[in-house]
Amino acid sequence: MLPQVLDAILLFAFSIPVVMKYRILPIEGTPYWLFGVLFIVLALHCFVSLYPGVLGKFKNSLGSIKMFFLIVTLTITLGGVTVTAMFDRAKTAPVYGVHDIILQQEAAMRYLIVGKNPYKETYFGTAVEDWHYGELGKDAINPALYHFVMPPWYLLFPFAFYYTGIPLLGFFDGRMALLFTMALLLVALWYWFRDKAIARIAIVLTALSPAVVDYFVEGRSDVFALAWLMVAMLLVRYKKYVWSGVFLALSFMSKQTTWFILPFYALFLWSKNIKNTGVFWRTAVAGAGVVLFLVAPFLLWDARAFIDSVLLYLTGSTPTSYPVSGYGLGMMLYEFGVIRDIHAYYPFIMWQLVIALPFLIVMLRFLWKKPTESGVMISYAMFLFVYWYLSRYFNNSHLGYLSMLFVLGGLKVADETNI
Repeated sequence: MLPQVLDAILLFAFSIPVVMKYRILPIEGTPYWLFGVLFIVLALHCFVSLYPGVLGKFKNSLGSIKMFFLIVTLTITLGGVTVTAMFDRAKTAPVYGVHDIILQQEAAMRYLIVGKNPYKETYFGTAVEDWHYGELGKDAINPALYHFVMPPWYLLFPFAFYYTGIPLLGFFDGRMALLFTMALLLVALWYWFRDKAIARIAIVLTALSPAVVDYFVEGRSDVFALAWLMVAMLLVRYKKYVWSGVFLALSFMSKQTTWFILPFYALFLWSKNIKNTGVFWRTAVAGAGVVLFLVAPFLLWDARAFIDSVLLYLTGSTPTSYPVSGYGLGMMLYEFGVIRDIHAYYPFIMWQLVIALPFLIVMLRFLWKKPTESGVMISYAMFLFVYWYLSRYFNNSHLGYLSMLFVLGGLKVADETNI
């Protein structure tokens, strides 16, 4: 009974702050009729969840009715807010209400269209330069002006929306692809969880969590990467291992964040196919093939520029690296005076080898003893948390991403054990 009620309560509690903070239709004035529709849907959802007997002979359709309420609510809240944000930006200014990663993605796409290497070019003279950037409470030069940090799939996939959005709407916004991948992620979660009551809770907590929703609306890239990752996990559940490897590779080519699931995913895949190792190797080859297919053109174009932007930029190994920032060890060391210049190189790898590497071994042993899908997610989340904290940067959206991993891993435990 509790899961059947909890998803309705969470949906009510999490959707209200979203619509109170953001506009939900790209029109002038407050659409009070739409608020009315939303409130009726939320109230009915809670009512039928608490008193399913009122449905009478339709009681067996409770799951479908609740799913209808969930879809309507998410369409009005997260969908309405994101679409409104895109239209508002198109009517005002390129930097309005959007994160600089979207500005850089769009500029990188335009570079590619005219035959310029987005990993080699600088972003001066683009909207990235106009985006307000600060360090330690002061205005500063955005290091993103020198590097495009994202792997190729994050750059290439949005072209599907670029070539449809401009003819249909008259503009393109990188959040079009982000909204699509949010939908893809939520669909994947629906099928990944066997218990649909738990699936609905997972969908609400993923889409509307206060730790995530603001970063999604402004266009952070975490959901884009997580969507492909969860499709890969879903395909594992259905034993479509080779296709799972393909989608895992797409997640790797979306954001570096997902790379850290590889040892846990590989161990889990091996444990499930220990008597048929050919499946493991076919999956590995399929994934490696996708990575090579996406990376090879840029390596051939300018390997140094690609490596500098995608790898070295984040480690402090280039003259214009990402600075020490956020809420992790790096800023603690800066506060204590160990790090004097947030732009200079510091060997965080020392801390990672001493602390994160042994922790990785511990988590792999934990997963080997009990290889489950929830174990993969939780081990990945725990290791990423430790690694990130010991890294050069540990920012607010990273904590939001970790919250999603812990939510999904924890709920998957309940799903696997029928709690």
